[in-house]
Amino acid sequence: MSIFADKYTLNAGTATKIVPAQVMAQQIIVHNHDHGGNDSIYIGDSSLGTALNGLHVPDTETLKLVLYPGDELFAIASSGTPQAHVFVSRL
Repeated sequence: MSIFADKYTLNAGTATKIVPAQVMAQQIIVHNHDHGGNDSIYIGDSSLGTALNGLHVPDTETLKLVLYPGDELFAIASSGTPQAHVFVSRL
């Protein structure tokens, strides 16, 4: 098992890959580190072209999820430049 942590500054124009695909399952924790700015982020797969088709992560929210082998995770901002903090445990 390996562990990976990083932070990404997002914008509303382009989805950013925040977790690359791996050959094993990955347990993911995603935190919207926008404290007080009211900038939501949205997460999803590679088809995440706008905030409208992703899973909503409000400011200061933390989510846990599992990615299966070969899956990757993208994020985009609704507005502004919030940071997504990511913690990954590869199983």
